[in-house]
Amino acid sequence: MPEFHKDPFRNVAKQSSERKMYEPLIEALTPFLKQGWTLANTSDTPDPDSGFFDGHCIKPDITLYSDKKPSNENKCRARDMETFIEVKYEEKHDGFDDDIEELEKLAGEPRDTRGQLVTYLNAMQASQYRTHGFGVVIAAQRCHLLRHTHSGIEVTTRFNYTTSPYLATFLWRLSHASPAVRGIDDTFEPATSETATTILNAVGKPLWKVRVKDRYYYVSAEFTRNHHYPVGRGTRCFVAVDCETWQKCVLKDTWRVIGYHREGEVYKRLHDNSVRNIPTILAEADVPGATHSCGVLGPEWHFPKSGRTARQHQHYRIVLGVVGEPMTEFESTWELNNVVLHALQSHHDAVGKAKVDHRDVSVGNIIIVRHGYSQPATGMLIDWELSKYHEENEARVYEKTGTLQFTAARLLEEQPGVRTFADDLESFVLVYLWCAARYAPNTMTPRYRGQVLQRFDSQDSSAREAMLASGRLTAYRYKLSSPHLYSILEEILDRYKYRYFTPSRDPEENRRSQMIKDEIEKHDWMENALSKASEEKEWEDILDRSVDQEIELGKKDEPSSRKRKAMVSEYTAVSEQRVRQRGERGPIPQEEDNDSDGM
Repeated sequence: MPEFHKDPFRNVAKQSSERKMYEPLIEALTPFLKQGWTLANTSDTPDPDSGFFDGHCIKPDITLYSDKKPSNENKCRARDMETFIEVKYEEKHDGFDDDIEELEKLAGEPRDTRGQLVTYLNAMQASQYRTHGFGVVIAAQRCHLLRHTHSGIEVTTRFNYTTSPYLATFLWRLSHASPAVRGIDDTFEPATSETATTILNAVGKPLWKVRVKDRYYYVSAEFTRNHHYPVGRGTRCFVAVDCETWQKCVLKDTWRVIGYHREGEVYKRLHDNSVRNIPTILAEADVPGATHSCGVLGPEWHFPKSGRTARQHQHYRIVLGVVGEPMTEFESTWELNNVVLHALQSHHDAVGKAKVDHRDVSVGNIIIVRHGYSQPATGMLIDWELSKYHEENEARVYEKTGTLQFTAARLLEEQPGVRTFADDLESFVLVYLWCAARYAPNTMTPRYRGQVLQRFDSQDSSAREAMLASGRLTAYRYKLSSPHLYSILEEILDRYKYRYFTPSRDPEENRRSQMIKDEIEKHDWMENALSKASEEKEWEDILDRSVDQEIELGKKDEPSSRKRKAMVSEYTAVSEQRVRQRGERGPIPQEEDNDSDGM
C-alpha cells in the first residue's frame, strides 16, 4: 500500500463547497486503488436503470468501479459499482451520532443522508448478485464506513479521514480483495448455452450457471422483485433449466431466517404425508461459504439501544419441479375457483396429515400449473419457508407472519390471541375476494375499485372485521360480471360473517351463530362449497379470463397500484414488465427496465 500523506486530504477539507470537494478527493484516493480501478464523479448523472427503491434513480457523489467491462454506457451504473462515497460539506448532515446508544440522529438532514445511503446500497443489491456491499459517507472531516447485508447495515464509529489512513486503507484493501470478499456472489457463474438460451427465451440476455448441492442449473433474469427490499430474505425466483436433463423448472434463491426449517425439509414432510397440490422438489441446499450467512456479529460490534439484535440469515436455494403462473392469470373465473379450492385442499392436508401450518396464505403463494389442453389446471400452495410444525410451541423471529392484505382481522389487533390454522382459512377468503375485485371482469369504476382494494391495505382490525361481518358483496358493490362467481362469494361471506358476530340477547340466535362459527373454523365447509361450485358445467364453459384492470386511488399520499401489486406477490412478475409471446402464459423473465415496484 502506498504511504499515506495528510496534505492531499486536508486540501479536500479546505474546499469552499461540497461540489468542489469531489475532484480533489478522487485525486487523493486514486493512488490507493488497484491498477485499472477508477473513481468517477457521478453527482450529476443519475443511473436511469436504478429506480428499485421508491422509484429513486441514484447518483452518488463518487462511484468506484473495478476494471471489468462496463455493462452499459451510463456514467453511473448501479449494476457495476463496487462502492460509493457520499460527501456532505457540513457536519450537521452526518447521519450518525457519536453516542452509540442513539446512533441514528433524528433531525431532518441526518435522516435524509441515511435515506440516500440506503438507496445506494439497495440499488447495488437489487441490480447485482451480492452477498453484501460497502459504502462510505463523509460529513465535513467526519467519515463512516458502511457494510450492508440482508440482516442490516453495519456502521463504523466516525474517524477523521484527513488525518487517519482508514479510508485510504479501506479502498486499497477493497480493490485488492477477491470478488467474494468484496461481496460479489461468485456462485452465479457467467455461462453460454444456445440450448438453455432458447428454452429460457433469453436471446440477448445474460445467462448464469448456478449450483444447488451437486446439480447445476442455467438461469437468466429473475421474474420476481422481492429482492428490491433493502433487508430481509431478498428472494429471487428464476425459470431455470437443469444442465443435465434440460428440464424446465423454477429456482428460488433466498436468504432464509435462521431458526426456521429449510423449506426443502418442510416439503419433504408434506410429501411424506401425501399432501396434495404442492410442487415436487428437485434439489435444495444452503449455499456454502462464510460470506453466505449474515447477522452474527463479533464482540467489537454494538447494537444501539440495549436488547436489539439482528436477524440471522443463511443463503439458500431450492428448485421446484414445476413452472407455474400467478393465480391472477386465470383463464376463467371457474378456473379461479378451482385454484382456490386446490390450494385449500393442500392446506387441509398439511394441517390434518402433516401437522404443518402454512401461516402466509396470499395471492403470491398460490400458483396455477397447467397440463396442456387435455385436463384442467391445478392450483398449488407454495412458499412454506415460514410454516410451523404443530409440535413447536416456542416463539420465533417472524411470529406474526403473513401478508397484510390477507391477514386475519383478529391478528391485526394490538394483542391478538394465539394464532390457529383457522386464521389461514380467513386468508383464503380474503385472497378470493381480493382477486375477484382486482382481476375478475367487473363493472366497477377505477376509483371505486381502488376504494375496495384499499380496504385490504388497512391495518385497522375493526375495519377488516366490519368488511367480513357485512356478510354480503352488495355492502361493497362488487359488481362482478360473473353471476356464478358472485354467488359463491356471497355464499362464503354469508357464513363467514359469523366469525366476528356480536352476541345478541336471543340465546337461540347465539347458539346458532356459535354453531356456524365452529363450522367455518374447519376446512370442510369451505372446501365443500368451492367443490360444489366447480361442478357447475355452465360456469365451466365460460371463458371470462383475468383482466388487469385500472385502479384510481383517492389520495395522492396513499400507495400506488403498482406498490400494491408488489406487496402481495412474490411469485408473479408485474404484468407490464413482462414480454408476452402471443397466447403464451406463465412467468417469463422480465426485461431490463427503469420501473420500480420495490417498496
